[in-house]
Amino acid sequence: MGGTLLFGPKSLKSIRQAQRTATSIAISVAFLMATGCGGEAGPATTPEPQVDLSQLELGSYSGVPQTLERPENEAQGRAVQAQRLANQIPLPMEIDPRLKHYNGIQPRVFTTIDHNTMGSWVGSDLEPHRNALSGFISGYTSTANSDSYTSLSVSLENRVLIFDNEVSATTAMNTLADSELAADPTKSVVPIPQFPNARAYHKVDRPTLWSWYASGQFVIFTAVWDHLSGELSQTDVPGMTDLVTKSLTTIPSRISGFRPASEQERNSSSPDVDGMLARTVPAINDQEPGLTIPGVYDRHGGLQISRQPELDRALFETAGVDRVAFNGGYLYRAKDAASAATVTNQHATFTKFYRKVASPPGLPIARCYELKNPTTKSKMRYYCSVNFDRYAADISANQLTDAYQRISAQYALLANGK
Repeated sequence: MGGTLLFGPKSLKSIRQAQRTATSIAISVAFLMATGCGGEAGPATTPEPQVDLSQLELGSYSGVPQTLERPENEAQGRAVQAQRLANQIPLPMEIDPRLKHYNGIQPRVFTTIDHNTMGSWVGSDLEPHRNALSGFISGYTSTANSDSYTSLSVSLENRVLIFDNEVSATTAMNTLADSELAADPTKSVVPIPQFPNARAYHKVDRPTLWSWYASGQFVIFTAVWDHLSGELSQTDVPGMTDLVTKSLTTIPSRISGFRPASEQERNSSSPDVDGMLARTVPAINDQEPGLTIPGVYDRHGGLQISRQPELDRALFETAGVDRVAFNGGYLYRAKDAASAATVTNQHATFTKFYRKVASPPGLPIARCYELKNPTTKSKMRYYCSVNFDRYAADISANQLTDAYQRISAQYALLANGK
């Protein structure tokens, strides 16, 4: 899907064209109270900065939340099912404790099965097999590395594909595996002893292993890439087989209770949960491909898209984060205002590659940073964060003006959505 948004002109994508609220609202944002020594209270409060929403520079973004009553199109409704499935899929670190590093693989949500959405793992021409794949609804990718340096890591991708029934899933699994094996005779079949129905194979000259496995109305596609062994010109098939086995031992029981909505329900139900998407600034095309598919997750699902899942796992627990939304940035709902401030404070410590810059005009409580090495293509140049009430938000952009406008709009959305 790349950077293509699933939201059409009447939904989030149009929010940015909405008129700025006509009423000037002053919002007080509380800072933590200071306490003195010996148990005695210090000064009563730190003076609270006043934020006048009418003075914020929002550019073309809107600061007024819009209700999302139903999906804008059929693909969006199917994508929502994949996002909700992500709440059930085990995290890579739950499959193997080594797998705790974000690897940036995109897209996470996909509504088609092809080279663009499945990556280089699917290299055959699937067009002749469209009828055999017709029961596909959508899928989600849960992925991580064992090391922050890819060349030293083992990468695991578990892509769970949702089908409309068990027969469709089994047919698709065999069709996909047969197509891949026929397209590349250098692939060698690998047995997965504990799962004899799995269809697994690898290439002798590459430290990779692929596996397809049908479980109920799901197909679990597991891809393992042992980068470190590849650097040493080795191929550890037993080690990769073990990781596939761990995945297939863990995933089916966790997703077995998930039931995708019917087509009628998908087309009529709101893609939003608790108004989270309505409160997020919309995405634009300079952001990471794949992540620009807006979605709402619970605490567990939010860790699937986290850039620091191991650290966020403890943080979300401490702060009582129960919803995470992604659109033009990340939005977290914590248990209370103090916990939202904790999320913002903790995420500010993750910016070691950034230097602090001035806050946006009229929004002194926002924190903004610039990448120390702006030629680094894998990271956005500017990062800003802010919190309001029980919500905390992070955004990124390649232009400082846009970063300022986005975080200002994000604050206004939260203030106006209270």
